[in-house]
Amino acid sequence: MIFTFTYYVTVLTAIIGGSAQFYTYDVINPAQVTLIKWLNQTYISRNELKTEAELNMIWSMTVSCIAVGAIFGALSTKLGRRNGLIFNGIFNVIGALMVYNAKLLSSPEILVIGRVILGVNMGVTSGLVPMYLMEITPTKYRGSAGTCHMVAVAFSDWFSMLMALPEIFGGENTWPIAFGFPGITALLLCCILPFCPESPKFSLLIKQDRVTTLNDIGKLVDIHEGQKMYEELIKERGNNLDNNGKMSLSYLFKSKELRMPLIICVWVMVAQQFTGAAAIFAYSTNMFLNAGLEPKSARFSTLGIGIMYFLFACSSVHLIELKGRRALSFFQLSTVTVSLIAMSIFTWAQEYTKLASYGAIISLLAYMCGYGIGSPIPWMISSEIFPTRYRSSAVTVSITVSWSLVFIISLLYLPFKEWVGISASYLPFIIVSAISTCFRQRNRHTNEIAQDIQFRSDTIRRYSLNILPSIGSSMGISPSNDASEDIRLNENLIPRTKSFNSPSTPTYKYSSFSFTPPGENDENFLSKFWGRKR
Repeated sequence: MIFTFTYYVTVLTAIIGGSAQFYTYDVINPAQVTLIKWLNQTYISRNELKTEAELNMIWSMTVSCIAVGAIFGALSTKLGRRNGLIFNGIFNVIGALMVYNAKLLSSPEILVIGRVILGVNMGVTSGLVPMYLMEITPTKYRGSAGTCHMVAVAFSDWFSMLMALPEIFGGENTWPIAFGFPGITALLLCCILPFCPESPKFSLLIKQDRVTTLNDIGKLVDIHEGQKMYEELIKERGNNLDNNGKMSLSYLFKSKELRMPLIICVWVMVAQQFTGAAAIFAYSTNMFLNAGLEPKSARFSTLGIGIMYFLFACSSVHLIELKGRRALSFFQLSTVTVSLIAMSIFTWAQEYTKLASYGAIISLLAYMCGYGIGSPIPWMISSEIFPTRYRSSAVTVSITVSWSLVFIISLLYLPFKEWVGISASYLPFIIVSAISTCFRQRNRHTNEIAQDIQFRSDTIRRYSLNILPSIGSSMGISPSNDASEDIRLNENLIPRTKSFNSPSTPTYKYSSFSFTPPGENDENFLSKFWGRKR
């Protein structure tokens, strides 16, 4: 068996206690009528009468405030992997307690603050969980591991819609239970994850701890996969530009070789959010009411689209490796574009025929099918096409962009809809989705892009070796054409490089960053270290 029991426990804990925290974003949707009624009654008890427009704006702020916290949370991806998730779980428990007690304290302000704190949790989660899952998984299975994050997100979406139904825990007296539920799963994560291994890649490339790395790998996979993971990490560590493998945000923006990968990461996030998903997840109940459904039917229809999203997100686990990222992304964007156009047409036609309402509902269901299949891809791109030394900064940028757009869209959609009308409110999403569908990345696998980045870095370092003969005497170094000879340079001068061997160019080798003594790459050594037999 490739994976150990510990690996499965780690993955389940991360997705239940981390990925499933996206529950918080959608739980407010089915409870819209109940929450607006509570907000109105609370302000009346304070002798503060609010107009319908003011209540809609307060409601929009209550919905979108979670994205504000998520923006700041996205900037905190440098906490580490496992320990960052544990620390993040504590924030979740605090936020859950606040939203749970908001009704008891008759304080909409406490509800908003609690959702902002939960938003910080979501921002950290959206970066750390997929990164953690992909780093504890062998390369061959990383696509599926990264997809598990979005499957858990999709599950939490429909589960939150179920919990927030008035018939379950979304009633006037029970909605605090639905809103505070994430604190339970976060507490579970805080109790279990400390006993799970850290990301081997983080332990080796960031913490520089070889022993911990070997222990982590041994807890996750069998000896054969363990050896492959270990060798890949050694190779990647040798290619790092500096001692700790980190790169600043400023370098990420200044580097020409990283410009196109960064544009790709940001663009796929923009394309994802401008499909209108944030507005639909936040206000689908309102959309169904506009389609002519009764409040109860609208709530159950919202639950239905959540289930559709979950089912099609599950299918992406297998399709993403079978068909590829680019094909699924193209299918998602094209399906979403057509569905949005149909929704706009049918909502406009509702004024003339009642049958158009059914067309709007079917279009929304088709939208969810298409969106669910491609939804994991943007969250995986940054972790796949950037080497470890750039990864944390790249994830920070892409996720900050994503949550900033979620905040803007969820805050402004209702006022925009009131201004231009229901059918026209979909036009910005249609335009951006159509452009994104036509925007075609060259038919390259994400690994090829990552290798291209590494090749450019290696080329620069190789050219730097050509000047060594002229300065070698001052450094006490002599050239050698013997590829087996080990010439050690000053650790502070030149990072480790691959040997550059050509008839006219001396070969210089550097291994000061290499921590692998003779024989430690051998499977027998790894078996002995992990206490296993081949």
